[in-house]
Amino acid sequence: MESGESESISGSKAGEDRPTTGPTYALVVTITSRRIWTVALAAGVVAGLVSWIAGELAYGAFQPRLHRIEVFGAGSMQPTVGSENAAEYKNAALAFAILGGVTGLVMGFAGGLAARSLPHGVIVGLIALVVGVLVGGLASLGLLRILYRDYVRDPNDLFTPIMVQGGIWTAIGAVGGGAFALGLRLGRRRLNAIGGACLGAMIATILVHVISQSFYSDSQATDPLANSFVVRLLSQLLFTVLVAIGAAKEAQGAFRTTTDSALAPP
Repeated sequence: MESGESESISGSKAGEDRPTTGPTYALVVTITSRRIWTVALAAGVVAGLVSWIAGELAYGAFQPRLHRIEVFGAGSMQPTVGSENAAEYKNAALAFAILGGVTGLVMGFAGGLAARSLPHGVIVGLIALVVGVLVGGLASLGLLRILYRDYVRDPNDLFTPIMVQGGIWTAIGAVGGGAFALGLRLGRRRLNAIGGACLGAMIATILVHVISQSFYSDSQATDPLANSFVVRLLSQLLFTVLVAIGAAKEAQGAFRTTTDSALAPP
């Protein structure tokens, strides 16, 4: 069967003689599943790379305020621990806002691309861009405060940073999964894609902390942004790819159910 003929199975011939045989049903699902997975995985990689590049360009945008410090009668302008933490806090919030915006934009566009509706994908992506920036920024501004309750943080505490970053990434993942589902026009089943994306975000959080602590000793778990650009790149890619995988898996499951109902004999 040629590709043009297979396309018509789910399109123009849907209202005519609906095929109900096993081989035809498998063909429809295979083609659509491949498209969903291909577009989603490509979107995950693109979102990770773009957010990393944008984050590197904005890295260190906020500098700590300098205060005059007297040492043995000699004065100098130096940052304090408090001003360094304040600058780090703002830079981390900016990075998460960028990640949220890029993830929402790319995943929304990818959903429309998978559904062969580019205008719809562009609209969803632009809306998700704004939502992602707001969600990423506000979630980080709220949750990162937990890391700054004391000026001196415990470097051996892994649970707190995992929960803080996991909360921020889960919120951003929900935006990405929701944008992908809206681009695909999944309707009420979009909650499945959101749940899958959130699960992917939490798995990415744990993997990033395990890898960074095992192979990059200069990257402290309590730092909201890793010191190494390699770890930052790995973090972005793991997050966006696993979010895309989670959303695609649930979207594929929703499509299987929908296709099964559509091809069932009357």
